[in-house]
Amino acid sequence: MVVDALAVILDKAKAASHIHGITPHLAGGAGISLLQYTDDTIIMVEGSETDISNLKFLLFCFQQMSGLKINFDKSDVMVMGYSPDECLGIANQLNGRLGTFPTNYLGTPISDSRSTVADLRSTVAKLQTRIEPWQGRWLSKAARTILINSSLSSLLMFPTSFYSLHETLHHEIAKIQSRFYWAGDNNK
Repeated sequence: MVVDALAVILDKAKAASHIHGITPHLAGGAGISLLQYTDDTIIMVEGSETDISNLKFLLFCFQQMSGLKINFDKSDVMVMGYSPDECLGIANQLNGRLGTFPTNYLGTPISDSRSTVADLRSTVAKLQTRIEPWQGRWLSKAARTILINSSLSSLLMFPTSFYSLHETLHHEIAKIQSRFYWAGDNNK
């Protein structure tokens, strides 16, 4: 509930033009300024001196009002479209370390350029590591089907909400799921 207050603070700051979200042409004029999932937060603003100063002030106000402490040691400041010196200056102003792309957010690779098959292969590898402990040969076909449809396929939902997977990765996923599904039939 307290974290929702940060969203309200940033929305009011955007409405008053104290900060400017990114991609206003795609997000109803005000732009996107916040993405949150549990304790992971991404704040996005334009890199103007005013936006950065106002964002720092808003974060300080949020800390004081909520009693929560922002861990700047764990925070990365990702800057795009500025010179290296300007990027470092923005990171320093926000008391964060300058991060670099590619990076991971909730296990999904995020890049400032088009993602390749190699970038997304780790997501498919996660599926393989999750499937191995289940030992499909001890489950009925119905149980394997339910496991594939309800659990294993859902592991890919988040990354595929960002990216269209390349045909190669679709084949790898199908192969992993097929191998698991038919695992019990090899012993009969």
